[in-house]
Amino acid sequence: MSRGDAGEDMLNLFKHVLSKQLLPAIVFSFSRRECEEHPKALTSLNFTTDEEKASIREVYDCAIQSLLPEDRELAAVTKILPVLERGIGIHHSGLLPIVKEIVEILFGEGLLKVLFATETFAMGLNMPARCVVFTAFKKFDGIEERVIAPGEYTQMSGRAGRRGKDPFGTCIMMVDRKMGREDVESMVLGAPQALDSEFRLTYYQILNLLKRASGTMDTEYVIGKSFHHFQHTERVPAWRRELEDTRREREALVRATSSAEGEFETLRSEVRALQDLTLEEILKPHRCLPLLKPGRVIRVREGAQDWGYGVAVATSRISSDGADAFSPPTSSDKTEAFIVDTILHFAPGAQDGIVRPATRDPTTGALEPGAQAHVMPVNLRLVSNITTCVLDLPVNLDDRNELDRVGDAAHELFLRFDNAGVTMPSIDPVEDMRIDDRTFLETFEKLADAKRALESHPLFLNRGADDGGDTANASASSAATRRADRIANLIDAERELSTKIDATELSKFRHELSRRAQVLQKLDHLDADLVLKLKGRAACWVDTADELLVTELMFNGAFQKMDHHQLVALCSCFVPVEKSKENEDIHEKAVRDALAEPLARLKAAARLVGEAQSACGVPVDVDEYCDSFKVTLCEITYAWSKGGNFDDVHKKTDLFEGTVTRAMRRLDELMMELRGAAKAVGDVELADKFERGAESMRHGIVFANSLYL
Repeated sequence: MSRGDAGEDMLNLFKHVLSKQLLPAIVFSFSRRECEEHPKALTSLNFTTDEEKASIREVYDCAIQSLLPEDRELAAVTKILPVLERGIGIHHSGLLPIVKEIVEILFGEGLLKVLFATETFAMGLNMPARCVVFTAFKKFDGIEERVIAPGEYTQMSGRAGRRGKDPFGTCIMMVDRKMGREDVESMVLGAPQALDSEFRLTYYQILNLLKRASGTMDTEYVIGKSFHHFQHTERVPAWRRELEDTRREREALVRATSSAEGEFETLRSEVRALQDLTLEEILKPHRCLPLLKPGRVIRVREGAQDWGYGVAVATSRISSDGADAFSPPTSSDKTEAFIVDTILHFAPGAQDGIVRPATRDPTTGALEPGAQAHVMPVNLRLVSNITTCVLDLPVNLDDRNELDRVGDAAHELFLRFDNAGVTMPSIDPVEDMRIDDRTFLETFEKLADAKRALESHPLFLNRGADDGGDTANASASSAATRRADRIANLIDAERELSTKIDATELSKFRHELSRRAQVLQKLDHLDADLVLKLKGRAACWVDTADELLVTELMFNGAFQKMDHHQLVALCSCFVPVEKSKENEDIHEKAVRDALAEPLARLKAAARLVGEAQSACGVPVDVDEYCDSFKVTLCEITYAWSKGGNFDDVHKKTDLFEGTVTRAMRRLDELMMELRGAAKAVGDVELADKFERGAESMRHGIVFANSLYL
C-alpha cells in the first residue's frame, strides 16, 4: 500500500475482514498519531447493532459518573463516544486513563469489534481477538527504524485466536514497501532477543547505601548480587579457558624458537618498549596538540586492533579537572583528557552499529569492499604515530562525497609509501617538537640504537628475500618471523582477555563508584570519610528526578524565593516527556516573567553539576546535560496549579492528554519527595511550600480515580 492510499487500503481491508467474519480484530500501529487517524477511514462502516450501541452508552455513562461534573464534558472524554458506538476502539498511552479503561472494559465484554492500539496493549492485557493486523513491519525504537523483532512479533500476533472459541487465529501484515525474505524470516523465525541487564549505579543508590556504616561494602554487595554482574561473571569460565589455551600456544611457540629467533624477539620487544616510552612523551597534550591541526595524517591503534592511518579533523578536551574546554593544554594535562576527531575507514556495517576497522588485502593493500570513511572521536592515548603528511580538508565534512574523498586521499597516500616499501615519515620529536628533556633524549637515542640492531639482524634482513637469493634461508627466516608475529599477537590477546576477566571482578563498578563518590564530595554531599553531610541526607529522598540538581537548587536558595505555583512550574523541568514543537519556549508573558530568574538559576546550577561530574571523570556532555531540562511543561503546569480547566490547559500544548496526565502525576510524586528532603534538613517552611504545590495539582481529571478500584 502507498502512504497516500492508506485510508482507502484500511477501508478495503476491513471490508474483507467483515466478509471473512474475522472480527473482533486488533490493529497494531507503532504510532499514537496513526491510532487516532486510522479509525477515520472506517466512517462508512458500522460494526455494532442498536442493542450493542445502547450497552456501550450505558457502560460509558456509568464510567464517567466517577468524574466531577465539569470533567464529564471535557473534549478528551466526549470525543471518543461516537467512535465507540460504531464498535471501534482506540488504545494508546496518550489517552486519558479513564478513556483507556473504558475501551478495555468494552473490548473485554465483546462490544468493540475493531481496536486500534499500540504494541503495549499486547504486553499485559489478556484480551485476545480472532484477527490481528499489523499496519507496518518496521518500527522506530527511539534510535533507528528496524524490522519488528521476533519476540515482539510473537507477542502481538499471539493475540489472534481466542482459546476455546477459534480453531486458529489470523494475522494480516499491511506492507507499504519492499519486504525481503531475510526480513520475514528474521521476524517470524528469528531467535528471541537476549535479555541484557541495564543495571547502573546512581547517586541515589550510592547515597542511600552510604547511610549505613559500611556503605562501600554494601554497595559492592548490591552490585555483586545484580543480574548484570551475574551475566558477566557467567562468561568468565569461557574467557579463562580461552586465556589458558592462548597461554599454552604462546609457551609452545616460545619453546620452539631458536636462539636466533629468541634474540630477534628480544630486540623487537626492546624496540616496542622504548617506542612506548618515547610515544608517552610525544603524546603529552602540550607537545602534540599544536601539531594535530586539521588534515594531519595519524595512525590509530587500540590494543591489538590497528585502525591504520586516518586524518585528524579537530581536537577537544573531555576532562581537565574543571579547566575550560578551550584553554590551552598544560604540561600537567593527561593524555586521556583529550580526543582527536579522526577520519578513519570502517568495515561495512558501521551505520548499523558494527564498529571495526576496514581490513586491507595483504597483497594489493586494497580496502575490503563496502568500506567507508567516517569521523570517529579517538582518545589521544590511542594515537600511535603522528606523520609529517598533511591533507587539505573540505569545508563541509557532512557531505558524504567530500568525506569519501578525504578517506580515499589518505588511503592513496598510504599505498604510495607502502608500495615503495617504506612507512610514512613521522614527526621528529627533537627536530620538529623541540623536546630537549635529557631523560627523553637518552631514551630516544637508545631507541635508535635498538632499531639499528634489529634491522641488522639476519632474520630481519632475510625476511624479504626472493627466489633469486638463498631460498632455504629466506623460507626459514619467513617462518621465524611469522612465529615471532604470532607470539606478539598472542601476548596482546592474553592482555585483552585478562582485562575482560578483571572487569567482571567488580573493578568496573569500583572505578565508577569512586568517580561518583568524588562528585558527591565535590558537591558537598559527602565528607572525606564518605560520611553523609546535610546535602547528602536531602538527596537521599529524591528518586524521580536529578537528585544532584534539585538538592543544589534547594541549598542555593532558589526554591525559597518562589511561591508554590512557580515551584511546581520549575520542578516540571525535571519530568521527562517527548519532544513538543509548541512548547520549546514559554509564550505567556506572565509565566515567562515569573520563571525568568528561577530558570536562570536552574541553568547555572545544571552547569555547576555537569562540570563537577566531568571533572571527576564521569562521562557527561556538559552542554547536553544543561539542555536536557526543558520548559515543555512549565506553562501548562503553572496554569493547572492556578486551578485551570483541563481543556483550556491542554490547548497550550501539542502533547497527548495522557502524556500530560502522567507527567503531572509524576510531578506530584516529585513534590512529595522534595517535601521529605526539606523536612530531613529541618526546613519546615520549604517543606510546607512543596506540599502546597502538590495540593495545587490535585484536582480535576488528572487525579481522577481508576475504574478498576
